[in-house]
Amino acid sequence: MKLYPKWLNPIRMVLPVCLLTVAIPPVLSTKQASAAIPDGYTLYYADEFNDNTINESDWMYRDAGPYSKGYNKKENVRESDGSLHIDMKKEQINGTWYYTSGGIVTKKMFGYGYYETRAKIFNGTTGLHGAFWSMGLSNHLSQNNITGLATEIAAGNLPYYNQVLEIDGFENPNSGDYISTGTVVHVPGYGGPRKGVSVPAIGTWHVYGYEWTPSAIKFYVDGTLVHTIDQTVTPQPFSPANFWLTSLVGYDVSDDSKLPGDTQFDYFHYYAKNYSGANHVGNSAMEYTANESWRGYSDQDTPSWIETGDKTASFMTTTDAHTGARSLKHASSSNYQVTTKQNLNGLANGNYQLSAWVKSSGGQALASMSVSNYVYGGAEQHVDIPASSTWMQVTLNDIPVTNGQATVAFTSDANSTQWLLVDDVRFSDTTSPPVEEQNENESEYEYQAEALPVSVSAEDYQSSYTDTATGKVFNSLNGNGAGDYIQYSVGVPQPGTYSVYARDRVAANKGIYQLAVNGADVGSTVDQYAASSGFSESNIGTVTIGSAGNQTFRFTVSGKNTASSGYTLGFDSIKLIKADKKYDAETLPVTVSGGDAQTNYTDSAGITFNSLLGNGIGDYIQYTVALPQPGTYTVYAGDRVAANKGIYQLSVNGTNAGTEVDQYASTSGYSESNLGTVTIGSAGNQIFRFTIIGKNVASSSYGLGFDYIKLVKIN
Repeated sequence: MKLYPKWLNPIRMVLPVCLLTVAIPPVLSTKQASAAIPDGYTLYYADEFNDNTINESDWMYRDAGPYSKGYNKKENVRESDGSLHIDMKKEQINGTWYYTSGGIVTKKMFGYGYYETRAKIFNGTTGLHGAFWSMGLSNHLSQNNITGLATEIAAGNLPYYNQVLEIDGFENPNSGDYISTGTVVHVPGYGGPRKGVSVPAIGTWHVYGYEWTPSAIKFYVDGTLVHTIDQTVTPQPFSPANFWLTSLVGYDVSDDSKLPGDTQFDYFHYYAKNYSGANHVGNSAMEYTANESWRGYSDQDTPSWIETGDKTASFMTTTDAHTGARSLKHASSSNYQVTTKQNLNGLANGNYQLSAWVKSSGGQALASMSVSNYVYGGAEQHVDIPASSTWMQVTLNDIPVTNGQATVAFTSDANSTQWLLVDDVRFSDTTSPPVEEQNENESEYEYQAEALPVSVSAEDYQSSYTDTATGKVFNSLNGNGAGDYIQYSVGVPQPGTYSVYARDRVAANKGIYQLAVNGADVGSTVDQYAASSGFSESNIGTVTIGSAGNQTFRFTVSGKNTASSGYTLGFDSIKLIKADKKYDAETLPVTVSGGDAQTNYTDSAGITFNSLLGNGIGDYIQYTVALPQPGTYTVYAGDRVAANKGIYQLSVNGTNAGTEVDQYASTSGYSESNLGTVTIGSAGNQIFRFTIIGKNVASSSYGLGFDYIKLVKIN
């Protein structure tokens, strides 16, 4: 298993990521995927299978039997010729003929991301079941399947139970040129849709991939999307899972003469991405149940979570929950010390937040929520959980993940009368995601709502959904009344005045909202009600942002249309178009009235301005301004004020704009004048003429001076 650097988005720092080891990152192998990966991903982990031996620091073997028709054997897995080979054989074991195969499984778990392999599936005869897939490991698999699993569980590296969701990038369940893709759900309450896909010449090399995101799971063959599971339509449970490359003898073998055969894997690649705002904690709401009492599992077990210390003091309970039916409880009839944790891998480097809802008896020697291992050296942050008879939220902010991983944990050191309840845990990236689009000429920035750091009003929640008609993912506030809000943190790259547009999700259950940016209302209210679901773009208004960085965009429900059935809000994107453009006067094409002159001056502060040396009423200075697009603009002038300046009237393309401006001041300096609005019908050169109409009685002359002209687009 190789270690690769994680190159972050250009607007963020470039930092190395440590995945499964802490070795120095090697040079990236020249063996690469032969199909384009989806946008936004960077390589986090890879095994190129070039070492002629399995890296047992990273992989465990599927090694057990007999079952059904044969054995899985460690000896059937090998590296040679730059590939992983999983052999299918027929051989005698203890005097009996069996079919044998095998496979490998990662010791570490991965969550959201893009998974890819290049494989040549053996299909010379029926019976061999080749697979490229993810599934969490549970204790019963150590008894008859996965070598080394019991050791990993005992060491606190893997959960006792984590068989939650199975994602099958491909299964070739028999001979023939087809595969099966999809999911299998191992906890109750969810469905697992699957699809059969034809793959011509399956016995040759093909690239297979699957992309696991908060809103969808997508399956690819040779870079072509072949199947999508829309999680807004058919939700899938989330828990980071181990990755498998396996073959299995599970069907009738029709032609022994074709054996031995092998399925080959050229490489395994896992790519990570910034899913800003997504929760990376498995079974975060504590609702999953093992549902396998026949294997000895019960509510004593905590799906997806690792227990260390006095393990029986940590368990699921249905007696109290913040949401849903279940929560995690620390309690015991005797003194106890226990930690419940998750080890998270494949995180995009950035700034994270950890939060949970808790109740506590108080009095413990220790009751804490912590996060560690997010930087090299294993630094830890923690918060003590106070006594509380009602549910309260505890939070750790500004967690700087720099090595692609983190461990979140809840720890109790308590006596038999003391207890702790935990529910609705979140570990999410609060770093502003990259701007999706930027038009440098027009300074246009578009932010996808589902990717932004998000928070909502108390007792409300937000989710991302995919519109089945268009495939667009949008973010939704599930509000239930006026005053509820959804709030996004938007990273604005430069200060200025912006026109704000929202791409609204309109539907029959939507409310009316008012936008506020950094606490100040922008524009007027917007009604998202529509009889038919769809999308609509609203020009909300303009906002002036004084400094670059994160800005708070809050959409507050102010009411609802009488025809609407609810108060929810939905947003596809937020778009900012730089509304102000400043033109330095000394750089513009300029003409003046007959017999007059203009010149540039630089003052003692180093500011250069342009000046009309006028001597009477009717003199003018005229600038040609190249406007990139038509529209209605507010016009500002950066005036050079002094004791020798006159009074002017602006006209744009021959029409007066605003009121007169007096540039007289007893002390020289600068002032900005709002000259009103002007509507310009077409892009291109526009004539801005400043005409002298008089002078202040205290002024010594009729000169004019200008530092700049600024235009702010309002429509």
